[in-house]
Amino acid sequence: MTRATAVEVQLIAGEEGCRRARDQRAVAIVVDALRASATITMLLHQGASDVVVVKEVAEAHDYRRAHPDALLVGERGGLKVDGFDLGNSPTEIQCADVQGKQVAFTSTTGAQRMVDCLGASSILVGTTINATEVARQAAALARRAHVPVVIIPAGLATNPDILEEEDWLGAVVLAASMDIPLSPASEGPFAHFQQLIRSPGLHERFLRSTHGERLVRLGFTDDIRLCAQVDLIHDTVPTLEEVIPLPHGGRGLRLRRGNMQYATPL
Repeated sequence: MTRATAVEVQLIAGEEGCRRARDQRAVAIVVDALRASATITMLLHQGASDVVVVKEVAEAHDYRRAHPDALLVGERGGLKVDGFDLGNSPTEIQCADVQGKQVAFTSTTGAQRMVDCLGASSILVGTTINATEVARQAAALARRAHVPVVIIPAGLATNPDILEEEDWLGAVVLAASMDIPLSPASEGPFAHFQQLIRSPGLHERFLRSTHGERLVRLGFTDDIRLCAQVDLIHDTVPTLEEVIPLPHGGRGLRLRRGNMQYATPL
């Protein structure tokens, strides 16, 4: 196993980012800016007791069979899964009663990346709406364990060749909020996406992104507007607390609201 000694921020997308986070035992931050990171953050901010992230729709149903009061939240192809209670929509979560509820969550890409980070020293979920607090906690963890922070723009699990611009933009917002240095390899992408943030701005770039345009067609313009807000939420960092064995051999991630109590390397 390779273990880096530099406390630095690395921007590495998709499956490769997950692998590098595992190999370095890094602090991993998964950024699925439209919309999984924001939806999970909003669920915990609105009072859900925990969110169990799973890769497969069937795993979410299995979890509810074992926990009948749990809510099922998530999407495939951008739309709420048949039989689920809520979609992968932070604005829908804002209007729902999730106080005290357990949640099983799955999504096309973000959930896959989160589970694939297992082996990292810590796993956090971050995006624009909780950027500053995620950055603060991640930097503290990295210093304590003397490992890098790997910020992972999630990309698209069904087509790894597509660059999901909004995830890179969200990752750069997080990196800019950290008080630890960028790795040399990350400086070029950071500068490029910083320029896009300055002009024409996050909201416009989110709208123009391939996934943003699809969400507009599906009627989720309000979600894009919310997801483009920086530091909308200051007190919620979804953080891995526990790995949950699933009935047919899979693993789920139990995420809680996150403070230094929960932000502890596993």
